[in-house]
Amino acid sequence: MLGFVFLILSCVVAVQTKPKQETFVPFLTTQRKNRVSSGSSSPATTSSSTSANNVSGWFTRNILQPLTGGPRIPEHTITDYYFFQMATLNDGSGSYIGLFGQWFVLSELQEVSEKDGPTIGGGSGGRAGSGNMYEGQAEAHKQNAIQAKGKRDYHGAARAYVEAAKSYEKSGSDFNTMEAAGAYEDAFKAYNMVQQTGPGIKCLENAARLFRKNERGGSRAAKIYTQLGDLMKTQDTKKAVEMYRESAELFKSEGDGRALQATIKLTELLCVLQQFQQAYNHYNDTIIPETMSQDILQFTTRDHIVNAILAHLGATNADWIMLASDLTRFEEMCPDFRGSAGCKALQALANAEWERDLQAFQEACQAMNRLRTGGMPDWQVGLLLAEKKKLEGGDLL
Repeated sequence: MLGFVFLILSCVVAVQTKPKQETFVPFLTTQRKNRVSSGSSSPATTSSSTSANNVSGWFTRNILQPLTGGPRIPEHTITDYYFFQMATLNDGSGSYIGLFGQWFVLSELQEVSEKDGPTIGGGSGGRAGSGNMYEGQAEAHKQNAIQAKGKRDYHGAARAYVEAAKSYEKSGSDFNTMEAAGAYEDAFKAYNMVQQTGPGIKCLENAARLFRKNERGGSRAAKIYTQLGDLMKTQDTKKAVEMYRESAELFKSEGDGRALQATIKLTELLCVLQQFQQAYNHYNDTIIPETMSQDILQFTTRDHIVNAILAHLGATNADWIMLASDLTRFEEMCPDFRGSAGCKALQALANAEWERDLQAFQEACQAMNRLRTGGMPDWQVGLLLAEKKKLEGGDLL
């Protein structure tokens, strides 16, 4: 009976003395200031890392905190449970209970470099200064991944690398964002060892996203987008187009010559998707002029001109008069194209269509098919087959 009465009285007192929500921030601020003071008052050791940490702690307490108003208080949520208040940090690093007029720590993950003082502004510019709890977790996951790779447990390695990447990303620093991207790349390689294409591609997409966020990671992100396009082009052509477009734009913004190759791959897939006008624009505005201007690539210009002319044929709904006009223009623009096998085959096609000569058209198609090893790509076959059927039914070749 006395126990029941005591319980009732405790509940009444708890309700009446429950701390107000606005007292939580001062409590957490005081706690973090005390943590900085206690961390900086520890005896100095002879190691250079401890000296650096003491200097960092002094700088934080005496320079940064006065400027920023003290330690940074992370975003948090406070819930009223009638008898008590429950506060949780949104990043999952701590939970607290308010009871009997006070706040108490339920659980709290301390920062690895706690004696360096609290993180100011949510991140830092370098590895030494960003050694917080998430970095410690990330390093542990990374070591687990390395051990799993040594045991040829590639599934386990991939999962550990993903966890490491997530922890690095949570740390908030630019350096660890790059570390997270690298961990996602390592996860992709591990998934690739066990032929897990889906999860591997997702990891590569995350790596590209993170590299792109960093001002020094543009070219690396572009390289990964190209890799993603190569992986997707046989399974998801539209998604591959997006990847190649991202790659081309990023390489171009970085002044990287690989933008041209990404644009070529993008344009070839646009033809596959029958987006002929976009493809023609890329050939006409970028690919042909740039390959003509580079000695090492000039020999490829003739092939690109053939592709451009046929793409324009598709874009204009088989306007053969326009094809003849394109032939004349490109002959004047590129002397190497004039008199080439591709030029002659296209002229033969145009003449056969103009004369409505089915036999000549079929022979011209065969000449087109001999231009490259493996024959014409499917999109060109489809275009010319449709034109042949207008003359008379039958196979293209």
